Amino acid sequence: MSQKQKSARTSQTQPDPAKKPRTSVPPPQSARIAQRYISGQSIRKIAREEHRDRETVKRVVRARDVQEYIVLLRARFFAVGADAVDAVQHQLREGKDGWLGLEVLRKVGAVPTDRELHEIKHRDNTKPGNAGRGS
Repeated sequence: MSQKQKSARTSQTQPDPAKKPRTSVPPPQSARIAQRYISGQSIRKIAREEHRDRETVKRVVRARDVQEYIVLLRARFFAVGADAVDAVQHQLREGKDGWLGLEVLRKVGAVPTDRELHEIKHRDNTKPGNAGRGS
């Protein structure tokens, strides 16, 4: 047998060390992984609970079909954003819902938190010229 034939035969039986072995994820598990990712679970948590390597889970969730579905969901989410703003404006203007207004103001940072109020109160009391003033 020639050296060329031996070389060809051994290269066919030995795996290339530069290539990583690919694992096959069964379709039901792949679908479950994608669903868990879409519902907001982290890749690390999915990998741990599905008994899969994180790189395998990343490969599943970064597949074109999963990413296209996520883009579609985001588009639908942003499409209802204008409706949500309209609903809040209507409720504030027509329903005069003070609690909703307060919650909106809190979320946008216009209402100081209890901690911020405490810091403001104590900062004002420690300014020069405020000695002896109580609250």
